[in-house]
Amino acid sequence: MPDGTKVIAGIFYDPKSTPDAVAQAGEEVFLTMYQGPPSERDLNNHRYNSFVKSSTKVKDNIASLLPTQGAAKQHSLRVYVQTQHWFDNDSLNPARWG
Repeated sequence: MPDGTKVIAGIFYDPKSTPDAVAQAGEEVFLTMYQGPPSERDLNNHRYNSFVKSSTKVKDNIASLLPTQGAAKQHSLRVYVQTQHWFDNDSLNPARWG
């Protein structure tokens, strides 16, 4: 497992992670899943570039676009709460964590 992956996973395992750290880690996960170039660190930029690229095809598939930055943040926060619940950390306020 590459070091960067361990750092990202560590953020989701750490009961003291902040919402901002979780959102940033989640964005990096989505960029990796949707094959963003290593230089790309902005999910909305990659989404736009993917849209432009797919719109030049004869048959585009809008459903295959990656999520927006906001959607990825909310998803990441929910994943964090679920992960913490699995580790018996039920002290998180779900309203604060998406």
